[in-house]
Amino acid sequence: ISHTDNHHKVDEGENMIRSSKMLIEDFGGVDKLLEDLGTDPNTGILDFQGTKADRIAHYGSNAFIPPKIKTLYELVMENFEDFINIVLLAASVVSLAIGILKEGFPEGMIEGTSIIIALIIIIVVNSGNNWISEQKLAELVKTNAKQTIGVFRGDKEAITLDVQELVVGDIIEIREGDKIPADCVIVEALTFLTNESELTGEPDQLEKVAID
Repeated sequence: ISHTDNHHKVDEGENMIRSSKMLIEDFGGVDKLLEDLGTDPNTGILDFQGTKADRIAHYGSNAFIPPKIKTLYELVMENFEDFINIVLLAASVVSLAIGILKEGFPEGMIEGTSIIIALIIIIVVNSGNNWISEQKLAELVKTNAKQTIGVFRGDKEAITLDVQELVVGDIIEIREGDKIPADCVIVEALTFLTNESELTGEPDQLEKVAID
């Protein structure tokens, strides 16, 4: 539905193939595609429960890979990418060694220990702030990923499901204002206009039609 150039991607040097032409020539059109996917155009996948696991295993789930959230250990170790912190660590070790040699234990540990305490405070504050930021990022990504769509699952009436539950072969109902939840082929449509400004920067709505 939202293919920005309406061309199938091919290797360098090959002629570009229009997606609509490929759908007809390689897949036999929408009707043959529905048949091959075991899907009824009015009620959706014919044997959803029996084929769900195989569809997900073969095609994957309808979700982006979430960003990697750094562990607390990684956040702590990041502090030592800062040259100043490395200098402070080295200074504390040298200060402890010289202090103990000159003044003995425990008097000679005062200056070195002070530097270590300062370094620990820096690491705790930086790591704590970064940890909070990572958790907020994870929550934001999780919230943004939430979206529902109407899906036909064995009935002519659509039910509302989370888009991450979609599998290849599902028949979905796009209502006005909905975001397109996956790569789709139009089975049936009346007036179908899409706003692709997020993809192209162009504000004009583009008409989409079923391929026959």
